[in-house]
Amino acid sequence: MIFALEAVMMAVVLWATLGYTIDNSIRQIESARQVTLNIVSSIARIALLYEDYDNIQGYVEELPRNTDIISAMLADDRNIIVASSDLSDIGKSLPVLKDSHNVSWQVSKISNPAGKLGMLAVQFSDEATNAIHRNALTRGALIAAIGMSVIAIISIGFGHLLTRRLGTVVHAAEQVAAGNYQVRTGLSSHDEVGQVGKAFDTMAEMIAAEKRSLSRANEALEQRVEERTRKLQEANHEYAAFAYAVSHDLRSPLRSMNGFSDILLEDYADKLDDTAKDYLRRIKKNSLRMNQLIDDLLTLSRVNQAEISHQQIDLSSLCQDVVNELVTQFPDHEIQVNIEPGMTAQGDPRLLRDAMMNLIGNAWKFTGKTEQARISISTEKLGERTVYKVEDNGTGFDEAYADKLFVPFQRLHSEQDFPGTGIGLSTVLRVIKRHHGEIWAESLADSGAVFRFTLGEG
Repeated sequence: MIFALEAVMMAVVLWATLGYTIDNSIRQIESARQVTLNIVSSIARIALLYEDYDNIQGYVEELPRNTDIISAMLADDRNIIVASSDLSDIGKSLPVLKDSHNVSWQVSKISNPAGKLGMLAVQFSDEATNAIHRNALTRGALIAAIGMSVIAIISIGFGHLLTRRLGTVVHAAEQVAAGNYQVRTGLSSHDEVGQVGKAFDTMAEMIAAEKRSLSRANEALEQRVEERTRKLQEANHEYAAFAYAVSHDLRSPLRSMNGFSDILLEDYADKLDDTAKDYLRRIKKNSLRMNQLIDDLLTLSRVNQAEISHQQIDLSSLCQDVVNELVTQFPDHEIQVNIEPGMTAQGDPRLLRDAMMNLIGNAWKFTGKTEQARISISTEKLGERTVYKVEDNGTGFDEAYADKLFVPFQRLHSEQDFPGTGIGLSTVLRVIKRHHGEIWAESLADSGAVFRFTLGEG
């Protein structure tokens, strides 16, 4: 009877201890994975917001150095991979993520109040979890075999002593289960109960050491995040300083180039041959283009750096002001513009004017060769959201290259056909993103284009 009782008690202790050890180790692995996902997601959120993929690429490349991680990918809100531990994946669409033997994917969806920003996918190896099961089962079987063999030859006279010492182990197991990883049995004898106690103490020490190691790793990772954040802030300050230098240091020589070109063309026209005049006109044209490029870069810089003041805006009136300005700049362009009356929006007036100037200006430019040119500015409903729409019947674009529309310096038409810097739509995207909105475009070549966007609630 005593033997059976002690056997049952040892089995309970072993089952509780090993079960807890397995569960706790797995929970710690899952917790460490989640911590890794959360921290990298926090960094990725900043990178997605500012499209700063170079910094996040360094983090993603470092992840597979952890033996528990096989690969990692970061995709934007269009499921295009922007950072990956495998550089060949960058620019591709995010594949379907399927778990396989000893391999599993964990995904962190990255968003802000305006909606989805992107997705972080990390492929983990389950070998560590399987090893925990194997080791725990082996150790449990070994301890059980030793314990049962020893108990079988112990006399009834030691029953009370064994029961009392097993009670110590049970109490220690309960303390560990309650989260007290510092408790130890203190058993050091060479009998079966002493071995169980020492095995328990070893496992408790391993758990405590692993928790300390995880804590140190978290602290180190937090320090790295803080350092990366500090460097990002410094980069932003340097970017602002660069924009200031561009504004003040580059405009002066451009004005000189433009002015001297005018002087040569006007005052020395009779002394110049046609080739020289053509060269001077090219210099003047390119200096003006460079000046426009500087203006666009400064606008993009201001859009990125400016604080947003959310106000109720009469968007119809704002669009009419933009149209009036374009009519003044291009009086020879015959075009019909329809603006829906009573349109309102919540946002920053100056930034939204920049966005509408680029959108309407684009429509104005790409209808320059269209007979009976038309531009329509209106709203429509998409569920509960208001969608703003700028539509034209101009040249349009090939939708196969739509992903390049909002990339800086990417153009879908030649400079000769439609002059521009390739920064306008990038500026529009930043304005919409800073208002927690979305923007997308649709077109068929030679059939016009329509740009739709939403704005967040601030």
